[in-house]
Order: sequence, then structure tokens, then C-alpha cells
Amino acid sequence: MSRSFPSPPSTHAPRGRDRRGFGRTEVLVAVAIAAVLAVVAVPWALHQTKKSRRAEVAVLVDAIRMAELQYYSAFREYVPAEAAPRPPHAVDPTPVPWVPSEGFRELSWAPEQAAVRGSYSVQVDADGFTVTGACDVDGDGNRAVYTATAEHGARRVTDANVY
Repeated sequence: MSRSFPSPPSTHAPRGRDRRGFGRTEVLVAVAIAAVLAVVAVPWALHQTKKSRRAEVAVLVDAIRMAELQYYSAFREYVPAEAAPRPPHAVDPTPVPWVPSEGFRELSWAPEQAAVRGSYSVQVDADGFTVTGACDVDGDGNRAVYTATAEHGARRVTDANVY
């Protein structure tokens, strides 16, 4: 019995193809798909980044609200607090170290993180209090603003597309 061996593969690729079988058309299609994905993915990723940075404000406004409610439960009064760590008109994309105003010291409240992007304040009136937080995480000069009261948690005051 004689054995037959398969003939070795050709070392010459068909015209217009590399040795793995991808032609110019396939490569161009792959590049086009990658470009479209990049065009879609990059803006989406930037949007998600701005959204997550803006979320800091809602979380901290709620935390200040809870601190006010706990303080009221103990002392039967709300504590006003001047804007900290900077005035609302001075917010920009850069986080700054938390430096409490006198009201936040009395309230014994500070954020868990050492630096914040927003500005936070508490105004007290006969009906209760309003916590206000503002940020400008995209640096366009338009501030995203959130407020909270004794009755309601953090709510966005500005449009959804303001960061």
C-alpha cells in the first residue's frame, strides 16, 4: 500500500489578498466600521463622564439634606450655611478641596471625598430649608443646579443637557 500525501499549500496568495485571506475590500470595511464606532462611542463616553461628574452634586445635596433633618431632630432648628467650598458663580470643572463655611461646621457635615466640583449652600426660612448645589463640569459657563428640601430629595433644576 502506498500512501499519498497532500500537496503543500501554495505560497502565492490570490491577487488582492494577503496570505490570511483578507482582501482590500474586507480591510476597508473593517476600518469603516471601526471609524463609525469611534464616532459614536467617543461622544457617548464623554457624555457619560460629564453625567457621572454632575451626579456628585445630587448625591451631596441629598447628604446635606439628611444632615439637616438629623440636626433638626436633635435640636429643633435648621442650620443655614453659606456657599462652600466656593461661591456658585466660581464653579468650574476642576475639583477643589472641601473648606466648610461656618454653617457646615455647625452642622458637622463634610463630603466623604477631599475635593468637590460643586458649590453647596443651605438657606433656612419659616417653612424649612433649601439645599442648593451647583456645578459646571464641562466648563461652558452654564451651571447645573440641584435643590432639596425637607420634603423632597435632590431634584435637578436646570435642563438635563446642562453639566
